[in-house]
Amino acid sequence: MGSKKKKADKKKDFVKPKLKVGKTAAKPDNYTDTSFIAKTISLPNQSIAKVTSGTGSTNKSDIDLSHHLSLTKHHSSTTRKEVLIYIQQHLPSNPSTYSEILKTVIPLILDESQQVRTALIDLLKSIGDKQPGLLDLHLRSIILFILSAMTHIQPSIRHSSTKFLNILVDNCINSLVGSYFIKILKSFFSLMGWTLVNDKKQVSIAITTTSIEGSSKKARIGHLQVLRNLLQKSLFQEETLDIDIENIISIHPQSYRYIIPATPNPFASLKLFVNEMPKQKGDVSLGEDSYTVNDLDSISTEDLHTRRKIVVDVFKPPMVKHLNNLIKEGGDVGREANSCLLLLEDLSKAA
Repeated sequence: MGSKKKKADKKKDFVKPKLKVGKTAAKPDNYTDTSFIAKTISLPNQSIAKVTSGTGSTNKSDIDLSHHLSLTKHHSSTTRKEVLIYIQQHLPSNPSTYSEILKTVIPLILDESQQVRTALIDLLKSIGDKQPGLLDLHLRSIILFILSAMTHIQPSIRHSSTKFLNILVDNCINSLVGSYFIKILKSFFSLMGWTLVNDKKQVSIAITTTSIEGSSKKARIGHLQVLRNLLQKSLFQEETLDIDIENIISIHPQSYRYIIPATPNPFASLKLFVNEMPKQKGDVSLGEDSYTVNDLDSISTEDLHTRRKIVVDVFKPPMVKHLNNLIKEGGDVGREANSCLLLLEDLSKAA
């Protein structure tokens, strides 16, 4: 009986059903009904311009830039440039979002495309104008890429490096010269092909750097303009306290000694927590209280007096020599070099 039943069940699978007139065929078991109609399909998670507010508005400040920030690593330089321009036009009003923006765009300081670097310069200027003090918080990472650009192997990247530096000089000069004044001046010497010490090895390196860079007068004019701006704001700005003495009834002559200092680490010149390396016999000394090249790595440049003394003792003599050579060339280069030389002469009178 069992075998007959199995044979009957197998025959049912191959029996063709007879269709009757006026009746529809039976639907299969895996049938899916597709008769529904939808006007729109909403996929908010895949939107390029994501709205963060609950009101549904699409203001510039509400646009999420995460997608555009990912495009800053695109292989096309045109795409990278257009993304930077878009970010500049849609800068958010919330300061907390700028950390991710700066973290993403700062490496583009070393970008190979001139158009991308120009768009980045405009973006950093807009950020400095819209959020004062924000570049100061990210100074360490920005100056790292700028110093790398000033000594880069590609001339075009070196030419644009001082434009980024000028943005920091205009927005956060106190923090900049307080921590990186000596490194910036050393990088300027390498950028211009100048020698800091009269050494044959250093002279050969400077000649090689100058030959690689080529005779780009426009680039040297820009470098000298930024150098003059740096020297002007770092060596000739007096540090003043915001105290209205006229409204004070009486003040002791020694009261300034007990007022909270306006600058951080005011006693850095005393070198209380600095381990100085002993001077070697071959070191050239300019006097008992003069700095040498070997002292530059252990000097704090937060106070104005120390910065002036470092420039006068170490950087001024070779700088004057090389600036005089540029003055002999004449033209715009000679004019900018002469303006820098006049600043150094005023510094000697002030010191």
